[in-house]
Amino acid sequence: MTENTPPVIDPNTVRELEKARADIKTVRAELNAARAERDAIRTERDDAIKSRDGLKAQFDKQKADGEKALADANAAVEQAKADAEAATKGATEKANAAVIRAEAKAAAVRLGAVNPEDVVKLIDLDTVKMGEDGKIDGLDAVMEAAKENRGYLFSEPPKPGTETGTTKTTPAPKVGDPAPFDAATAKPGDVAAQARAMGLRWPAPV
Repeated sequence: MTENTPPVIDPNTVRELEKARADIKTVRAELNAARAERDAIRTERDDAIKSRDGLKAQFDKQKADGEKALADANAAVEQAKADAEAATKGATEKANAAVIRAEAKAAAVRLGAVNPEDVVKLIDLDTVKMGEDGKIDGLDAVMEAAKENRGYLFSEPPKPGTETGTTKTTPAPKVGDPAPFDAATAKPGDVAAQARAMGLRWPAPV
């Protein structure tokens, strides 16, 4: 073979080369498909992560909202309970104060107050308390002090049988005095005798 003679190419070599080129194309296509599938998987993964994070954020928000709503409800219950206790306490104190004032007025009458209302207005009832058993403590001391320090508000208590204003009370019977005549329970003869003693005709004329 001379230098100018072209080399002889083996046909088998050409076929192998073409086959190799075809295999390379196939491999490249498979590689591109694998890369595309990988990118799709990555996208799905990223979407799943975003969705998970979104759901977690939503769950966390719902949890926080639920905890806040529960806290607000508990606070409302406690406030309502406190308001009810305060209202009950206020009503009880108001009722006790009314009872104490009424008892103070009655005590002022017993002590001979000229105007019991004025006495109750002028005395300090803060030290008078009503116990859990309903008894009033400290009223007697306050009333005695009021009578001693404000004697001008009191007179002698009315005695049985004396006139108070326009009313005259019945005197208490003395020991040894006869019992007052009661026509409703007396015998007919006693009724007639009593009538004659009073200058009346008996039986009464029709």
